[in-house]
Amino acid sequence: MAERRKRMSVAGSAGSAGGPRAAEAASKASTPNAMGVQNIWNSIPDGKHAYGLFTKTDDGLKAVKSYSEKETEVLAKGDPAEARAWVQSSVAFACKKGHKPESPNQDSFSLIMVEDQFALYGIYDGHGPTGHDASHEALRFLTRNFLEDPEFQGHPAETLSKVFEKTQEFLAKQDSESRFDFKSSGATCTVAFHDFTSQTLTVAHVGDSRALLAYKKKSKGAFETLELTKDHKPDLPQEKKRIESANPPGKVVFDGYFNHRVFAQCGQYPGLNMSRALGDLVAHREAGLTAKPDVVIVDLQKGSVRKTFPESDPENSELLAAGEEMEKLSLLMCTDGVWEFIDNKQATAMLKKEGFNQDGVDALTKESYDQWMKDSDGEITDDITAMLINIR
Repeated sequence: MAERRKRMSVAGSAGSAGGPRAAEAASKASTPNAMGVQNIWNSIPDGKHAYGLFTKTDDGLKAVKSYSEKETEVLAKGDPAEARAWVQSSVAFACKKGHKPESPNQDSFSLIMVEDQFALYGIYDGHGPTGHDASHEALRFLTRNFLEDPEFQGHPAETLSKVFEKTQEFLAKQDSESRFDFKSSGATCTVAFHDFTSQTLTVAHVGDSRALLAYKKKSKGAFETLELTKDHKPDLPQEKKRIESANPPGKVVFDGYFNHRVFAQCGQYPGLNMSRALGDLVAHREAGLTAKPDVVIVDLQKGSVRKTFPESDPENSELLAAGEEMEKLSLLMCTDGVWEFIDNKQATAMLKKEGFNQDGVDALTKESYDQWMKDSDGEITDDITAMLINIR
C-alpha cells in the first residue's frame, strides 16, 4: 500500500477519472421526472416551497482545485432563489474536493424538501477508480426509486431497505452492460427521511458516512450527542462473523497502519476498509460485502430511537429525551473525510462555537481538511462532505 494512502478506503490507487461513457452520463442534467419528484411537484399547492439540490460530477474531473465546492443541480417549485433561502434557513452543507490530484471529488450529496410534507437527505462517499460515478449513479437511482415507491411515506424503513438492495442490483446491471466499471469501485450511502407530518426521522446506511443527533435539553446547558449510525468496519465482531461465514467467505486483515480491511480468501484484493457498501461487485461476490442497510427510526415527539435491525445492535431502543424537553435538535451527516480526525463530541462542540449554521459547517470542513494535510505532511486529503439539518 502506498504510504500516503494508508488512511484511504481502498488500499490501491484511486486510479483514473473514468471513461467517456462515464463522463457523458454524469453530465446529464437532473429533471423532476428523472429524480422521481414530478408527481410530488405537480401536487404542491401554489405558495408552498419545494426544493431539490443534487451534486453532479465536476466537469473538470481531477483537474478541479483541491477544496473546491462540488458542482450542483437545482430543482425548485416556483422561484429557485426564494426556495433556496427557505431551505438554507434550516439546512447547511458543503462538499469539498480533497487534495487528490489523481482523482475527481468522489463524494456526492442530495437534499429534497417539500414544505409541510417531508425532506430527504443523502450523502455518498465514492471509492475506487470510478467511485465518483458510483456515488453519482447511486444517488440518482436511490432517490428516484425511493420517492416513486407508493409506500415511501407510510413505510419508509422498509422502503429504504428495499431500495438500497435495488440500487446494488442497478449498479451491477450498469457494470454488466459496460456503461461503468464497478467491479472495484463503489460508494457508502447514508440517507435520512424526515416526515414532517408524523414527526419521525428514518435513517438508513451502509459504510462509514456517519449520522448523529446533537441535542440540548431545556434542563441542561450542554449539547449532547447520539450516534444514529455505526460505522460498518470489518473488525466489528458481528461484521467480521458475517464476512467470514459468507458464501464464499471473505477474510479480515489488519493492514499495519490504521485499518482492518476485507479480502477475498484467494487473494490480496479488494482491500476495503468497510464491510458494507454499494457497488464493489468483486467484494460482494468474493469477500462477503453486503448492501443491506442498518435502519433506525427516531420519534421526534417522544425523543426515542428505535433500531429496526437489532441483529446489528442488540439494543432495540434508546431514550434520547422527552420530546417536549428538547430545546434544540440537529442532525449532522458527514462522510469519513470529517470523521477520520474529528469525533462526534468535537464536531458538536465546533458547531456550538461557530454556529449551527453554514458558518459552522464551513469551519468543520476546513478543520477536517487541515487535519488531513497535517497528518499526511501536505500530500493527501480525502473528499469532505458535511450536512447539518436543524430540526428544532
